Order: sequence, then C-alpha cells, then structure tokens
Amino acid sequence: MFRYDTIQTTDTNGNTVICANLQSAIAYNTGRVPVKDTTDTEATVSVTAYVSPSGQYYVMHGNQRMDVANAQTARYYLSNGVPASVMLAASLQSLK
Repeated sequence: MFRYDTIQTTDTNGNTVICANLQSAIAYNTGRVPVKDTTDTEATVSVTAYVSPSGQYYVMHGNQRMDVANAQTARYYLSNGVPASVMLAASLQSLK
C-alpha cells in the first residue's frame, strides 16, 4: 500500500520534509518553494513632500522637517512613508 507521507526529501536548508507527491518533493529539493518572509517591517510615518524656493527637497511629518537628496527620494518617502528611526535620527540631527 502506498502512503502519501512516504515521500521524503530535504529542502535547501537540509531539513527533512514529508511531501504529498513527487512534484512537491522535487520543488522542495530544488528550492522552488516560496519562502515565508518573517522579518518584521519597521514602522513608518506618513509625510508630505515639499520643495523650497532655493530648490531643496524635504519631507515633513507634523512640524518635523527632514531634508532629502532629490525629487525621487521625496516621492519615494511620500508613497512609502519614512521609517520612524530615520525620522527620529533626522530630528535629533537638527538639534545640534
């Protein structure tokens, strides 16, 4: 009698995996199985992008201003948010 749990293989990390069919076993063995990303994403804050009359691009969250290198960086932060640690570092930098 054939049982589904008799197909065993090792994945790319060397762990033994019990597979339901041969194609799953081949996928595990060759590393084609999607890997769940368990990394924690950092909290971000939403910002508004501005450009000063002198041409300096910056983003603001509340009353905290953070200068950025160019328009593309400002657009990226506008659509994706600024990591809280980056905004905090910029705020502390302005205190000096």
